[in-house]
Amino acid sequence: MTSKYQLPSLFQRLSSQHNQKVKHLIALREKKQYRLDHGNVIIQGYKTVQEVRDQGIKFKSMIVTAKKDLNTETDIQSPSLQVIKQPEQFPAQQYYVTDINLARRILGTASKPGCHDIFAEAVIPHYDHDDAQIFNNDRILVIDKISDPGNLGTLVRTAKALGWQSGLITHNSCDLYNDKCIRASRGLSLSWPHTTVNSNKLLDQLKKNGFTPIVADMLPRESQNVEIWSPENYSNAIPGTGVWFWNKPKSCPINKMALILSSEHHGVDDAFSNELRVSLPMNSSVESLNVANAGSIIMSDLNRFYNTCLYQRST
Repeated sequence: MTSKYQLPSLFQRLSSQHNQKVKHLIALREKKQYRLDHGNVIIQGYKTVQEVRDQGIKFKSMIVTAKKDLNTETDIQSPSLQVIKQPEQFPAQQYYVTDINLARRILGTASKPGCHDIFAEAVIPHYDHDDAQIFNNDRILVIDKISDPGNLGTLVRTAKALGWQSGLITHNSCDLYNDKCIRASRGLSLSWPHTTVNSNKLLDQLKKNGFTPIVADMLPRESQNVEIWSPENYSNAIPGTGVWFWNKPKSCPINKMALILSSEHHGVDDAFSNELRVSLPMNSSVESLNVANAGSIIMSDLNRFYNTCLYQRST
């Protein structure tokens, strides 16, 4: 009789949702305060785990998914098998294995884990008291009252890709460690330096650190008779002409940029009423863009504007 396959002793089998470790992992996904109290968060998927590991994030636990009854090693496929065979490539304090049903309970059905998936308990870095990582940059993204975790995760991933090196999150915005935000950002919300701020102190903090607040908003209607201007010197605000500024004169100095993105539903906070505005001209048949789409385009266009300004100063 062929003996059943035995997992390496390094891997402890989790088989019940009543297990204390399983309860802990579920609570990390479901409860914001529990995540913050323990300083850990769940991330899922081989590429995400790799990306987070390569960003220098530490892992408390590494979990692989495999069926309960294993006859031979061939019953396990990658990436689970890769972690089992080479755990040193995925350094963690503890290693576990669970079946697909318990993985769904831990991760939530929306995560759609695979039968040979991997997930990890990652340690949340602390940026709250490190102003150098937050403010020693020339571009910073400010998230205000954005409650959709998918939008927030997309913005974080785009910001990191486009060189917006850090962020400020107002206290009434979504949690960056929400499981949906983690998935949308592919884990990058862990390694993107950010801190939470009270919205009524936001402008003071930005200006104290030399940033010009730039508030994303809809273009004013013609009847408002507001002067709008293009950093690329276009004469008409039509789709395809990049970003347009208003609410301050063209001579407004911009050295370090802080782009403030607010919820489509709630709109721009009254506290920002006197700040420089930036808008995207759109076709009249489109009322507005999703904040993640609009924010991504604006970040890219502001990069071009900022680099042009740097070139002009150096010549």
